[in-house]
Order: sequence, then C-alpha cells, then structure tokens
Amino acid sequence: MGMLQIGLTGLMAARYRLDTASHNIANANTEGYSRQRVNQSTQFPQFVGFGYIGRGALLVGVERAYDQFLQGNLLSATARHAQAQHYQELIAPLDNLVADPDAGLSPALQHFFDAVQEVADNPESIAARQSLLSQSEVLTARFRLFDARIDEIRQDVEQRLDGVAQQVTALARNIAELNQQILQASTRGAEAPPNDLLDQRDQLAKELAGLIGIKTVIDEQGMMSVFIGSGQTLVQGVASATLATEADPGDAMHRRLTYRFGGSGAPQVVPERLLTGGELGALLAFRREGLDAMQDQLGFLATTLALAFNAQHRQGFGLDGVNNRAFFSGVPATQTFTGDQGSNLTVGWATPLDVAAMQPDSFEIRYASGTYTITRLRDGQTLYSGGTLPGTFQGLTLSGALSGGERVVVRPFPAQGGTLAMALSDPRAVAAAQNDPTSATGSGPADNRNMLALSGLQTTKMLYADSAGNPTATFQTAWASAVAELGTLARSVKTEATASKALVDQVQATRDSYAGVNLDEEAANLIQFQQAYQAASKTMQIAQKLFDEVLAIAR
Repeated sequence: MGMLQIGLTGLMAARYRLDTASHNIANANTEGYSRQRVNQSTQFPQFVGFGYIGRGALLVGVERAYDQFLQGNLLSATARHAQAQHYQELIAPLDNLVADPDAGLSPALQHFFDAVQEVADNPESIAARQSLLSQSEVLTARFRLFDARIDEIRQDVEQRLDGVAQQVTALARNIAELNQQILQASTRGAEAPPNDLLDQRDQLAKELAGLIGIKTVIDEQGMMSVFIGSGQTLVQGVASATLATEADPGDAMHRRLTYRFGGSGAPQVVPERLLTGGELGALLAFRREGLDAMQDQLGFLATTLALAFNAQHRQGFGLDGVNNRAFFSGVPATQTFTGDQGSNLTVGWATPLDVAAMQPDSFEIRYASGTYTITRLRDGQTLYSGGTLPGTFQGLTLSGALSGGERVVVRPFPAQGGTLAMALSDPRAVAAAQNDPTSATGSGPADNRNMLALSGLQTTKMLYADSAGNPTATFQTAWASAVAELGTLARSVKTEATASKALVDQVQATRDSYAGVNLDEEAANLIQFQQAYQAASKTMQIAQKLFDEVLAIAR
C-alpha cells in the first residue's frame, strides 16, 4: 500500500498544480490578479529499522505572488498620477479660455483704451464717444462671459466632488465587505489564504487610490485598514466611513467635505488641504489654485478698473455740463458675508480709495479665544491676528463681529466679474472735459483734459503696491501676469502628469514582472505537471500490478 499511497500523493500534487496553472492562464488578463502556485513538501517519513522511507508529497498551500512594498508603491503612484491627470484635464479649458489671443480679455481691454484715446483726440465727436460706449459694452460683456464660463466649470467641479465622494464611500464599503469574506474564508489563518479575494481587495484599493490618496495596513487577521487625509480611518475591519459633500454655511461659493465613520455620530468637516491624491485631490486643488484664483483675478481687475475709472470720470463733465457720474456700474459700495453661525461682516472699499493696496485674494476670518485671524485661502498664510478686526485691510474696510468659534469666508472680488456693466448709455454723458463745457468760463466741447487723464490710466502703474507703497503694475500687466501664472501652473501640471505616468508604468511593470502571469512560463508548467501526473499514474499502475502478483502468490 505504501507505493500506491506515494503515487496517489504525487498524483494529487500534480493535479492541483495543473489546476493552479490553468487558473493562472485563465486570469492572465484579469486586472489585479496575482500569479498563484502550489507549495508542497514531503510527508513525514516512516522509520523501518535501517532508516526512514519517504511517504510521498504533502500539499502545504496555495500561495499568491504578493509584495506589500510593491503594492504600497503602486497605490501611491496611482494616486499621484490620477491627481495630475485629472488636474491637467480640468485646467486645460480654463487656460485656453483666458489665454485666447483673439477672444481673451487682453484684446478687449486694449480696444477699450484705444477708444478712450480716440475720444481724447476728438472730444467733440459724438461718433468717437459712441464708439467708446460700444467698446465698453464689449469689455463688460467679456468680463461677464468669462465669469459665466468659470461658473459653469465650478458647477461641474462641485457635482464631480459629490460624485467622487459617493464612489469613495461605495469602494470603502466594498473593501469592508471583502474583509468580512476574507475573515470567514481564512479558516486556517495564514496557511490557507483566500487568494482570489485578496486580489479583489487589492484591486479595489487601487481603484480607491485613483479617487483619493490612501494608506493601507494589513493586520494579523488579514484585515485591511484604509486611511485618508491626516489619518482618518476610511476602513477598519468590517466597518467603513461615509464621505459626502454639503453646503458650507461660512462660504457660499464652496461645498465642503464631511466624514463619518460607521453609522452613528455627527459628520465631521474634513479640511480640504488634508485630502490629496486621486481625482478628489485634483478637484480640490484645481478649485483652489485654478478656479478660485482666476475668478479672484477676474473680479479684481473688474473692480479696480471700475473703481479707478469711475473715480477719475466723476471729476469731469459731459457735453451736457453734468459731472460726478459713474462710467461703470455693478461694483457695490459694500458687500455682506455671513459666517457659519449667522453673524455678518460688511466689506467695503477704503476711503480714500486705495486700489494699489488691494490684492486679488479671498480670506477666511476666524474668531476664537478672543482673537481674530485672517488667513489667505490660496496658500493658507496668516495675514492678521488680533483682538479686533482691522478697520482697514488691504484697501478694504471691515466691520461687524463674529461669535466665538465662528468662521466666515470673505471673497471681495469674484462677484464683480459677473456684474460689471455700463452706467452710461448717452454718448454726451462721457466726461471728457475738465470744466463744464456749457458754462461761459468753460473751454467748450474741445476740452479733453479729463479724458486724457482717463487714457493715462492704461499706462499708469496703479496696482500691487510694494512694501514702500508704490504701485508696480498697470491693469493690463496685472492681467497678463495672472494669465501667465495660470499658464505656468498648467504647464507644471502637464509635466507632473507625464512624469507620474512614467512612474506608475514603471511600478506597474515591476509589480507585473513579480506577480503577473507569464503565459510562456505557465505553458511550460502545464507540460511539466502533465508529465508528473503521468509519472504518478504509472507509479500507481506498477503498485497495482505488484499487489496483484502478491495476491496471486497467496492463491
């Protein structure tokens, strides 16, 4: 019986190796599949007096080719590339919009000031004045068009944020469910791991990394824990967290992300700067660095241009002898922003007007422990900290009060990009004259001195005061700088997308060379295991013949 038993163990070993090789071949193109192999050892030998005689093969288990270090690198590279790729896709339309040499804002601004100069050259010409009003309408319409397009992109980003949060929640729940299945299937612990379920879980983790940057840890029971942000638990054992979006009561422009682990407790707000990697990281970074920054710049230019032009225009007289008229409309004297506890802050323009001190920034103002803190949103830098709100801040006036622990996001400029319009419709109302042209002491309709001052606004440095308070930029150079900054960001993101793609390809190739299925190798294994199966069968056949001969002798 010993020889027959030995043959049987060899037969079973060869059979399961054939099954495993066939399983590898069948799943060669299954994404995330790891090559498997049967581990075998020898049966404990039998002592027969003069020594130990072997008793055949012992199947130890089925092992998958898995390396935790390679898997971690793959998740990290996947999250990085997904963020860069999605960021590139998001920023390209915005970059094309603002940098268009024909339909961009720069040519409209140039045509506007050309029309101003034409009135300065021919102040008595109604046709020149009408041309100025027409070019002004074109300019304000261009501002509104850009703002509307940015709003469309913003709505898409907010919707995608909600969708990605739902996908993250669903994948986290699926990983938790697989943890449960793996725990139930691992009846013999590490000796008999459910390899296909482990591969499915790793593949889900990779898909999750494409949505958000994650860290994974495998405990001694084989359960996967998943962490996001600064260590928030997304999956632990058979429980998972819910990621969602909700309206931000302190910021009317943004939806914020909330996190809740398990099915109880109130959702917690997750600071968006903690969430990086994947599509979610790209959406948040693009919203902050691309959309918000560009809409701030657009509204800033609309606001400062309107305020400065109106201030000078009010000093002049139209052909009808009327002065103190605004040229542009749509820039309110004050704006009110509501905090997350219902308090209101009022923001206005400093008196006297100081456009040089203004910056194209939005801020978060917090009041906690008796201290007001003003933080710039685009980079998180603290710009002010004190027991009271500053009366004047970067060319703005601030008034009102917050409750303890309250926050409010103040965006002084973005709205004006979409509301800028013309206050004049009558070409005679254009204030080209410095004195009343209808009075006896006036200089008549040929007076162009105020229009010359308005024309000078094109080349006068009025924005971005340095530390000494001296303006460093004109309206057009300020906008050109903003467009160039966005272009630099777009190129940087494109470079990162290319580099991260090369990295993820390299890591994936390394993982596949270690854990992937090599069809040539498996084909050779099939032949080898087939021969082993035939040899074991031959062993059993010989053992049967020997047994029959023994029985024949006994008869």
